Amino acid sequence: MRNPSRLVRTTIVAAFLAIALAAASFYMERRVFDRKGGDHYARMHGWQPISGKWSEDSGAIFNRNYGRGDMLIAQHSKGADYRIAADVRFDLLFPETEYGDAGLVIRTTDPEQGVDSYEGYYAGIRPNEQTIVLGRASYDWHELHTATLATPITVGDWYHLELAVKGCKFTVTATPEGNRPSTRMEYTDGHCLTEGVAGLRSFYAQASWRNVRIARD
Repeated sequence: MRNPSRLVRTTIVAAFLAIALAAASFYMERRVFDRKGGDHYARMHGWQPISGKWSEDSGAIFNRNYGRGDMLIAQHSKGADYRIAADVRFDLLFPETEYGDAGLVIRTTDPEQGVDSYEGYYAGIRPNEQTIVLGRASYDWHELHTATLATPITVGDWYHLELAVKGCKFTVTATPEGNRPSTRMEYTDGHCLTEGVAGLRSFYAQASWRNVRIARD
C-alpha cells in the first residue's frame, strides 16, 4: 500500500506545477499579444488581406481599391477585451458625393470577400455625413450607433480613430490633428460577440492608416 503522506505531497506538487504552467502560459500569451499589437503594425507581415489593393510605405498602410468592404486582418490579435487604434486618412472618395467610409474592425471572425462578409464590429468615419458610425456585421449590416463629428473631415486629413471593447460595451473616439475637438460615443450590445481579431476596413473609399496599435487594457 502506498504511503498516504507521500501521495498527498505528490498531489500537491502536481497541482502546484499545473497552476504554474497555466500562469506562465497566460503570461506568455499576453506578452505575445502585447508585443505584436503594442508595436506599430507598419509592415504587411502578420496581416491577412481580405480583398483590396493593400500596400505599405514609410510606416503607413494603404488600400488603393474602391472595394465594398475591403479588410486587412491582424492575424495575431485574437482576444476579447482590447482596443485597436490608428490614424485614418481618406485619399480618394467618389467625386461630388464623397460617399464612402473607412475605419477599424474588432472581435472579427470568419472574414470572407464580399460586403459585410464577416462576423464582428466596425467603427468608421463617413465624410459625406460627417459622422462616426458603429455597426455589427453578421453577413449583413446592422448599424448600432452614429455621432456627428465635432470637427469636420475632408480628403487628406489625418484623424485618430480608436475602437475599444470591454464586455459588451464599445467605445469609439475620433480625434483630429491639431488639438481640435474630438468626438466620442459609447454603445452597449446586449448580446455581443465575445471575441475575435482586429483589423482595418474601407468601403467605397481609398484610404490610409498609420500608427496602428492593438493592445489589451
